[in-house]
Amino acid sequence: GVLNYAALPGMACDGDNALIKCPFVSDDGASHAPFLASGGASYVVSARSSEAKAKAALDFTFYISDPAVGFWDVAYPGSFLDPLRRRHTASLSNPTSPSSQAFLQYGWEERQLEQIKGVTDFNFLHENYVLDLRILGANIYQEEGTMPHLVKMWSGEQTAKETADVITASWSAITDNFGLDEQRAMYRETLGLAPYTEPSSAGARLEIIIPVVVVVALLIFGLVALVVKQHHTIKYKTRDINNAPRDGLVALVFTDIEGSTALWDASKSTMSAALEIHHSVIRKCIDKHHAYEVKTIGDAFMVACPSADVAVRLANDIQVDLLAAEWPVELASMPSACVEYLPNYSRETQPKPMFRGLRVRIGIHVGEHSDSAEEGGQVQIKYDDVTKGYDYYGPATNAAARIEQLGFGGQTLMSSDIFEKLSEEVKGECLISQVGSLELKGVSHEVFIHQCLPKQLKGRRFRGVFRRRDSEGGSIIPDDDDSMHLLDSVHDEDRTVDVMTLNPVQLQSTIVRLRTKMAALEKMLQSKDYSTNGKVSRPQDAFAYLGNSTLTNASEITMGDDSNHDEAKKGD
Repeated sequence: GVLNYAALPGMACDGDNALIKCPFVSDDGASHAPFLASGGASYVVSARSSEAKAKAALDFTFYISDPAVGFWDVAYPGSFLDPLRRRHTASLSNPTSPSSQAFLQYGWEERQLEQIKGVTDFNFLHENYVLDLRILGANIYQEEGTMPHLVKMWSGEQTAKETADVITASWSAITDNFGLDEQRAMYRETLGLAPYTEPSSAGARLEIIIPVVVVVALLIFGLVALVVKQHHTIKYKTRDINNAPRDGLVALVFTDIEGSTALWDASKSTMSAALEIHHSVIRKCIDKHHAYEVKTIGDAFMVACPSADVAVRLANDIQVDLLAAEWPVELASMPSACVEYLPNYSRETQPKPMFRGLRVRIGIHVGEHSDSAEEGGQVQIKYDDVTKGYDYYGPATNAAARIEQLGFGGQTLMSSDIFEKLSEEVKGECLISQVGSLELKGVSHEVFIHQCLPKQLKGRRFRGVFRRRDSEGGSIIPDDDDSMHLLDSVHDEDRTVDVMTLNPVQLQSTIVRLRTKMAALEKMLQSKDYSTNGKVSRPQDAFAYLGNSTLTNASEITMGDDSNHDEAKKGD
């Protein structure tokens, strides 16, 4: 944690000294200092309370404080209680334990238990977590030096000034009893600080001299770094036309940021700083692989590479370096840029981040150059006299852009043409899986797509196999029940939806709808009008009934005459 002038997380920080008091202050005036602390709680019962009430209060105290029973409240979503102790979740790795059964009984899935346990362990074992900060005599300060005197003031036996004076005297006596040096030593040891030393006059002078020297040194260092960076920028331009493919095979890479519009709306200053980091990371990778930056459109990049190997290695480095970048801390509160960790990590190791900061989707395709598409070429290369650089047109360019649009943030998709041209060495550096053959807008034929990620990102998961058009990857099942009324209206993507891709709210909503439909179906099957010797005579009538929101009883449905039944059976 940040000590001395750091306010607690969430406290308002404003005024002339905001940056001094709150070094982690954000644009909204709140401190986001990475500090977590917890302490004990006191339970007070009025002496005028009846014995029954006092006993009830004591029973409640024991109940809420005992992890052996308190896990029921933690497991119940309606209590809004997070785990208060590690013992609440310590046994969740065993699905048969009482606490696991409590979570499962209240609707949690077994796959979520280890995640809850992992998050709790991560929070309570974090280096910035401080448990129950205390000094020697903390209980005595409260029980003997404070409360008895407050009681006398509340009962009218002494004034507020007399109470303050006697509390001050009591605290001084308690401090003298334990010794101020011993209390300081214990407190600083709790915080992991060096032993306290009294400041001297010489030390005071050093406190002035050292910061001045450090500031001057930092200014000199910053000036040198600026010159070096400027020299680097001039020497290593990503638009160096010597790196631009001008003939033969051209691999095209498109990138884009997921949810960038919402991020800009959330905080322009944060997104502006994040975009600088994003551009810097991608351009550094382009320089490293001697690729060619064709153009940027908003926050999207188009890059040309001389081979499939270079394109895939470039994409892999972009994904890894973006994960490791130093992003603004405010991004952590934004859903499409927050940190996500690899699930099911062991207690002995630190959790492995899978997402952190801006999430960039990447699409890769390859084509052969020719002067025109009519000659059978997939890429036409033109030199622009105005921009003094090369641009790339044609079917391959369009296909690469469409492939990029299919990806989720943090995902890299490539065509089978790229995959077939990869060397075995590069394939060995990647985690490659098949997505399937897809139709792309503006592309005359289906394109077989592969997902490709560097092995460092093993475990990164997405909200589906690929992102459907005009979707940010949410539930594939629409909120409108109309799509579930008839079998004919349920599309293929609805049949193959993976519930693992739904967030808890979407999943709960889907379950409620399905339960309603199943209850109505069961009611209909029990109706004599729909059953023949215990069997449904027309299955499609069952689904038609489910879609008819105006009917409340199965008996209200008109089946039609027998001739229609016979024709329907023949058709079925």
